[in-house]
Amino acid sequence: MRVFERIETLEPEARTLIVTHRMRELLGRAAEGSIVNEIRRFELFTDGRAATIELDHPDLIIERRALIQNLAAEAQRAGATLELGRRFHAMRSNGNGLTVEVERCADGSREEVHADAIIGGDGAASRVARAAGWAPLETVPLMQAIVPLPKDMAPDTVRVWFVPQDTPYFYWLIPESATRGALGVIGESGAETRHHFERFLEKRKLDPIEFQGARIPVYKRWIPVRRKMGSGSVYLVGDAAAQVKVSTVGGIVTGFRGALGVAEAILNGGASRELRTLRRELDFHLLLRRSLHRFEQSDYSHLVDLLNDPAKKSLGEYSRDEAWKILWRVCVRQPRLVLLGLRGLLMRNKSIDKPRD
Repeated sequence: MRVFERIETLEPEARTLIVTHRMRELLGRAAEGSIVNEIRRFELFTDGRAATIELDHPDLIIERRALIQNLAAEAQRAGATLELGRRFHAMRSNGNGLTVEVERCADGSREEVHADAIIGGDGAASRVARAAGWAPLETVPLMQAIVPLPKDMAPDTVRVWFVPQDTPYFYWLIPESATRGALGVIGESGAETRHHFERFLEKRKLDPIEFQGARIPVYKRWIPVRRKMGSGSVYLVGDAAAQVKVSTVGGIVTGFRGALGVAEAILNGGASRELRTLRRELDFHLLLRRSLHRFEQSDYSHLVDLLNDPAKKSLGEYSRDEAWKILWRVCVRQPRLVLLGLRGLLMRNKSIDKPRD
């Protein structure tokens, strides 16, 4: 197996991320070296109200750069060849598989590589996907700043603020150590999101040490991950296939599950149980997002008020990668949340189907 990577040295941009404990199960040793902190509770804030969720299994704070470096080392130990400073240029069917043109970033020279299958894991703006005929993906902006951790905040706690007049998603502050954390937001319009983000930083009296950012794909429906080109096959994984939990816009664990599913499909002649379960999970998160995306401040206040102790316990028992289990248990223990969610689906004309910018 040959792995082509655009960057010249294995020093990708740093970014602080939060994932569920499921990543340990998926990646094992490669995960451990990237973990910088563990989270044991969430504090939710909206309109003067607050709720605390204690987690049965800690979430993990990881450093993206370290994770990529660990994965590269694992791939090489498994026999893959990692070729840096190369990017995908084009591909065509050759009657006996695929001919892939790979461009050297330094001087633009190209080489041709023969393959029976190619896997595109090159992000939301995937060149592989465009060349194989998949439609472009819509994206939303993620903005994040590394800030000093407030003195009243425990390093094993994440804070989440729901401010629907700023964003239909939320603000978060995730500690990467006892002294620093990552304050971030997902928005819809880059310019508006930047304005609201800067104002939120000022309101919280947080001085940014550095900024981080990305464009995150919006999951709108399941994207089939395989296309035939002649006798060859093209697969997509991760952001290239919009394998993102659109309720929280998290895609690390789901992206690795997509990669596992593609590996299963290649080895099993197209069949993959992992891809089937991933599709159900992503569709369920889409339903949740369609409800939450229509919430106003009063709805979030009502939501926090409805979080009784049994409902909080359910939220802490299961991870965000088991959304259907969370919803089932929460609704059993607090049935009025079902009505609130249905109201969110029926109210207003606001939609996530066409994010701006």
